[in-house]
Amino acid sequence: MNKNVFMIATRLVIIIVVVLVSAFTFGACEFSANESSAAEQGDTVRVCENIAYGSKERNLFDLYIPVATDKKEERALILFLHGGSWTSGDKGSMADECRFFAERGYVTATMNYSFLNMLGEEKSDFTTMMTEIATALATIKGYAATQGVNITKAALAGYSAGAHLAMLYTYSMAEKSPLPVLFVHSKAGPADFRTFTPDSPDVQDFMKKMGVSTDEQSIEELFKNEKVVNMIQAVSPVSYVKKGAAPAILSYGRKDGLVVWENVVSMMNALDAASVEYMLVEYPNSGHGLDKDADSAQRSADAMLDYAKKYFGY
Repeated sequence: MNKNVFMIATRLVIIIVVVLVSAFTFGACEFSANESSAAEQGDTVRVCENIAYGSKERNLFDLYIPVATDKKEERALILFLHGGSWTSGDKGSMADECRFFAERGYVTATMNYSFLNMLGEEKSDFTTMMTEIATALATIKGYAATQGVNITKAALAGYSAGAHLAMLYTYSMAEKSPLPVLFVHSKAGPADFRTFTPDSPDVQDFMKKMGVSTDEQSIEELFKNEKVVNMIQAVSPVSYVKKGAAPAILSYGRKDGLVVWENVVSMMNALDAASVEYMLVEYPNSGHGLDKDADSAQRSADAMLDYAKKYFGY
């Protein structure tokens, strides 16, 4: 099933070419005509908003470019993915993180993606989102080139559902990505849906989002259904970790009742088994919102900067 879910490379090439031709006519890039003047005024980041990477209404990204970027050097991109249970949220929620790292010299971006919708005429699943992330990365690279910035590598980061997508893309799309992903940062992202049980919070809601009916079979029966078991494995990032995979930063709340700690343990076990480097940032007093441990939040940001310096080389 895994191959069927993620065999999108042939479609992706066509989509990327079309998007690269059309995307540059949308959106706006706010910056001073004189970059040295802008820097003197304290404006250290150019923000390019609502750039289209596809034809759907939500196919938009925002790009943050440090004014002092050396246009002769190869640069890296940090792409942030928003949360919202795959059915809500907006790229604007990641603006602060984008600006924080852009002010420290890194090109950053955040994007909207299609919401999970298994009903209606235009269905959207996790394969759709993987395609959109790949297309967005290619478009960002092309658009940045029009701004004089040469992006050759990337990292992905996200919160909650966005963190899940960041990990799923990093580990399932490594060989298909238009930009090599050198590390990933998950904040409270589901890593292994096999940690769900019939008693887990919102498990019925998750099944419905995945197009699995809970009307004809009980949750207990569904968890024994081979098709459902395979589906859960296919959308779990932990299933794709292998030797040579990208390093990870794992930032999780110890009291998270939604993404339970077993997710962290499962991901760490997979990374250990594949001899992949990772750093765990534990939020001992926080739940899913990661809002009770200021010192952990600082360590999480520091870890990101350390990884960027190590794997991006600057």
